Amino acid sequence: MARGDEVHATVRRIDSTMLTLVNHLKRFGVPKGMGTSLNKMRNSVGDLVAKLEMTQRRN
Repeated sequence: MARGDEVHATVRRIDSTMLTLVNHLKRFGVPKGMGTSLNKMRNSVGDLVAKLEMTQRRN
């Protein structure tokens, strides 16, 4: 497996996990006081995914 394939697989796994989390939160609602923390986490994961994809493209 090439290094780019490993990065792509990691990105897909992170994306699918975040999608699962979002779907559960939509179904059950966000616990009171956790909205800000969840938004920060979502933004951090988005930044990580973008960096991994840029790294893959450069290599």
